Amino acid sequence: MSIKSLLQLILLLLIFIIIGGIYFLYFYSGSSKKEVMDFKNLNKIENDFNQDQEILEENNRLDKAKLENKKKTKNIDLNKTENEIKNITTNQVKEDQKKLKNLTKDIEYVATNKNGDVYKVLAKYGKTNIDNNSILNLEEVRGSITSKEKSKIYISSDYANYNYANQESEFYSNVVLKYDKKEINCDNLELLIDDDVAIAYNNVVVKDDDMYIKAQKISFNLMTKEININSNDKVEIKSK
Repeated sequence: MSIKSLLQLILLLLIFIIIGGIYFLYFYSGSSKKEVMDFKNLNKIENDFNQDQEILEENNRLDKAKLENKKKTKNIDLNKTENEIKNITTNQVKEDQKKLKNLTKDIEYVATNKNGDVYKVLAKYGKTNIDNNSILNLEEVRGSITSKEKSKIYISSDYANYNYANQESEFYSNVVLKYDKKEINCDNLELLIDDDVAIAYNNVVVKDDDMYIKAQKISFNLMTKEININSNDKVEIKSK
């Protein structure tokens, strides 16, 4: 073989080697790098997904914890409310029992004054006053004053306080005093049986077949049946 042919052969081999190296470098090596990059990206995606999943789980855990705390708080408030209701109910029952224990039904008291007049008071309910044991607090009250020489006087009211130590009475709320053909209506009436005087005040109205008197305060003599107007303001007198 000649030198020229040998050189041509070596040159041809070099060309094949160069072409093969370029092919391997750009095709096989590029695919490997791409696979390595795809693998890294896949790992990053998986890591991000895992982190997001952990954050989501943590948020769910916190939400559940908040919900549990809210339920516990609600249960505590509910129990507190139930206990308060029980306490209020118990206290109310005790108070009602106390009232019932001190309450008396169908009360009747009879007293006489120095003139021999008989004063009788009847009440549907009554109880001893807490501040003064000599006073009875009465409800649905009816009373009468009977005299040997004078006509009978009738008294009624929603409530009254009767002091059996001095026989004085205070009637209030829808008070009505009747005698002969006259009627006295008022909000309050004090009856001083030893002095033979009744004092009516607050929205007083006196009426009979011939007369109508409206005043703030009057005094009424139980013996003579005389009426004295004790106030100058808001007095109204009409004749029928």
